Amino acid sequence: MPTTLAAQSRDLARRAIVVIALLALAAAIWYTASVFLLAFGGILLAVFLRFLGDKLADFIRIPRGWAFAIVVIGIALLLALACWTAVPHISAQVNQLIKMLPLGIERLEAYLRGKAWGRILLNFLPQMLASAGIAQRITALLHSIGDGIAGLVLIAALGIYLGAVPSVYRNGLLKLFPEHTRPRACEVLGEIAYTLRWWVLGQLIPMGALGIATGLGLHFLHVPLAFTLALFTAFMIFIPYIGSLIAFIVTVLVTLIHGTSDVLYVAILYLGIHSAEGYFLTPMVQRRAIYLPPALAILAQVTMGWLLGFIGFALATPLTAATLVAVKMLYLHERPEHHG
Repeated sequence: MPTTLAAQSRDLARRAIVVIALLALAAAIWYTASVFLLAFGGILLAVFLRFLGDKLADFIRIPRGWAFAIVVIGIALLLALACWTAVPHISAQVNQLIKMLPLGIERLEAYLRGKAWGRILLNFLPQMLASAGIAQRITALLHSIGDGIAGLVLIAALGIYLGAVPSVYRNGLLKLFPEHTRPRACEVLGEIAYTLRWWVLGQLIPMGALGIATGLGLHFLHVPLAFTLALFTAFMIFIPYIGSLIAFIVTVLVTLIHGTSDVLYVAILYLGIHSAEGYFLTPMVQRRAIYLPPALAILAQVTMGWLLGFIGFALATPLTAATLVAVKMLYLHERPEHHG
């Protein structure tokens, strides 16, 4: 009997230690969540840069280290060229956009006042906006965007260092696991890297197609600031579902300045382009990556955006996808879905 009580006491003590350790780990992650998030962004970039470097090395048959350097330098030069040629043009259009949006809001208000249902909506709108704290949220969003720009610089630096010699960091991470679990941990890391790689590709390819199609469509509809609106729409694809709605609202407000008759054509344009992107192009590119249910993706975006700001909002989807891979392989004990 005493032996049984002693064993139960030891078991209870071990469980208490585990619970305390998990709580301490959760607290540490909570207080350093932004650091972990920036590290994840660096990993995401490193996976993609390494993928491009490996493909280039296989194509022109040079050492992978040299290929990685060529990719990084090439992307840096392209970004510098884009900034040199496009930033002045974009800056001028953004200034116009900032001036136009208030006028667009006035036009929208006038249109709503001409409808019975619109007047009802306008009567309740001030209370709705006040209760939602829109002004405070917009201010917080602007601050978080500033922090996000600084975070992007850090992510770029981390991505380059991690992508240059990934084996050093991967092997170091594997040493944290017991020796008999390392093969399984290696499988999980490989599957996560595969998912992240195809998530990035699944964003960049539709982003380019969406930006070009939107720019051409708005140009033919004679919508002002077509280039800037198309660029904004393209980048909003990194925020699934919600980003498309934000881009559409901004475009509609600009269109309202030149008459409400064009809004219908803009709506048809966005509906057609986003339908083609959402139902055909993106699924075709991402069919090799993990499927993320839309409700889960939106919930992750809202939660991480609320808790961690702009960077959390932007990285919520790939982080959730990586977490799902870990859960499926470690908790549900599924085998890797992809091999290559």
